[in-house]
Amino acid sequence: MKDWPLLILAAVASFVIPFQAIINGRLGQSLDHRLYAAFFSFVGGTTTLIILVLCTTPGIPRWPAQTSIPWYYFTGGLLGVVFVTTVLTVTPKIGAGNVVAATVVGQLIMAMIIDHFGIMGVEPFRIGWSRLAGAALLIAGVILIHNK
Repeated sequence: MKDWPLLILAAVASFVIPFQAIINGRLGQSLDHRLYAAFFSFVGGTTTLIILVLCTTPGIPRWPAQTSIPWYYFTGGLLGVVFVTTVLTVTPKIGAGNVVAATVVGQLIMAMIIDHFGIMGVEPFRIGWSRLAGAALLIAGVILIHNK
């Protein structure tokens, strides 16, 4: 029960995702080049983060003293490029609802695999029948939502 506020916060934060998909998809169509659209999407995000870091960090921001950061911790942006470029490419073709439904299912399936095996050091959270049933219902939801 103590996790409900965090679940609600995550759900509310996700309200921006359909708008992001539509905006990036239209940007890709307007620029007639999906990589340009992804680039400008990330420029906007990077600019926003620079401003936030400068406004919330006392003094000049510095690299942390810890130097043993695994290389793959820096691949989040690369993974974001894959996701954003794919979403902005397919949203104009299949619609925001279909894209969001499919991406939620894809994220859930991979997250369940990561949790189950404790990949990348996460605390293992075993896949049980109830989680499998929930995933199956979400997959059924994608099938029902995909209405052409």
